[in-house]
Amino acid sequence: MLRFLKKISIYITISIFALSPILSIAETQNDLQRQIQEKQALIQQLEKQIAEYNEAIINQKAQESTLAKQINNLQIQINRLETEIKLTQTKISSANLKIEQLTGDIKTKNDQIAKQKNYIAETMRVIYEYDQETPLGLVLKNDNFSDFLNQAQSLETLQSGLSKNLNEIKNLKSQLETQKTDYESQKNQLLDLRDELTGKNLALDNQIDQKADLLVQTKNQEKKYQQIMSDLQKKQQDVEKEIYSLEETLRLLVDINLLPGTAHGLLGYPASATITQGYGPTSQTGFINSVYSFHNGIDFGVKSGTPVKAAADGVVKAIGNNGKYAYGKWIAIDHQNGLITLYAHFSGYAVANGQKVERGVTIGYSGNTGFSTGPHLHFTVYDASTFSTEQKWYGLLPLGGSINPMDYL
Repeated sequence: MLRFLKKISIYITISIFALSPILSIAETQNDLQRQIQEKQALIQQLEKQIAEYNEAIINQKAQESTLAKQINNLQIQINRLETEIKLTQTKISSANLKIEQLTGDIKTKNDQIAKQKNYIAETMRVIYEYDQETPLGLVLKNDNFSDFLNQAQSLETLQSGLSKNLNEIKNLKSQLETQKTDYESQKNQLLDLRDELTGKNLALDNQIDQKADLLVQTKNQEKKYQQIMSDLQKKQQDVEKEIYSLEETLRLLVDINLLPGTAHGLLGYPASATITQGYGPTSQTGFINSVYSFHNGIDFGVKSGTPVKAAADGVVKAIGNNGKYAYGKWIAIDHQNGLITLYAHFSGYAVANGQKVERGVTIGYSGNTGFSTGPHLHFTVYDASTFSTEQKWYGLLPLGGSINPMDYL
């Protein structure tokens, strides 16, 4: 019996030693950590470059608009988007490395838990066999009393080891749950980054096309550029005045009895960003201009290519493109509860007309299309009973009686 206990003691020592990470696994994890740190350093470098581009764009806006400066400004925006794309790609690479690292950590923890369980099972079997013997029987099985005491001490060591390993399993399981949570978080972040990358590429294509169109239209002539800009601004203002006039009448047709009662959270925020202009009279929203005196939605200050989310479950009611006028590229969603939401100034779409969408899914990517002074997301909530679309010379135009989005966000 004593020999058997000694064998088990050897087994315990080997099992505990085996719980330590294998050298090759540790080397792999260290290599992954080194690569992750390199990616983090590159991310910081790219973020610094983007900040410099942002400052350059702000400085450009403060200067008089000329063709050369506009071309330069577009090129800076292209450079910024290219850097943002590289940044997103680097973040994707870093997320993949972290997922690989966590996968290895989770496997190691599972292996350690399995070995601990095997050790505990063997220890409990030995203790059970020992308990089946009477004290007299144990004394008679040993050559002398000293051997009996050694056997009892070995059993005590086993019991003490059993308690420690039970605690070790508890700790390993706790660490495992944390790593699994981190793993799921990294996977979700990876999906978001891939979505963001799609948007950035669409925004980049838009900027490149805009620069090319400007050069073709102006033939690189300043006088031609100033004439085009003057004509464009006049047409844009005429379009905005028409929309304001039409919707001023439609707002009077809003029937609160057909709408959900004020319920914060009924709609989700379409983007995680600062609201740069609110809903209502421009004298209150802070954007006073000579074109319109009422802002029919709220604006979110987002970068070009930012994924835009559906505010609630619904069906895509309409999709349009007003070019450089009105809403640019836009999407309207019917939530079939009396509300229709409008999302405008996209760089690209992620859904199709008539498609069912769920709250929080990406429907498109923000941009600077339409009548816009810079990249942002315009968000309007309409009374569905007043909503319609009209075909204009610049594209399909959404119209309706608007209500304050903040009543439902």
